[in-house]
Amino acid sequence: MIEVPFDIERHDAEGHNPLSTWIQRKWNMPWLNYLLENNQGIETVKFYNPPTDQYTVKFRSKMDPKHEIYYHLKFSH
Repeated sequence: MIEVPFDIERHDAEGHNPLSTWIQRKWNMPWLNYLLENNQGIETVKFYNPPTDQYTVKFRSKMDPKHEIYYHLKFSH
């Protein structure tokens, strides 16, 4: 499973789909395109951080092991 954290403003997280917002902001990034093309499902978990008035949203992409290894080799730093 590949987990990608993303900070989003409170009003965006509560008023919109966080996954759609994330995709719109990161559109055309090679790592995101790879995740979207090769995932077997994406789970979204969000946590509110009061001091920043933002949510940290974690997207967990399920992938077969071959694609997950390739992702880590190609896109992880």
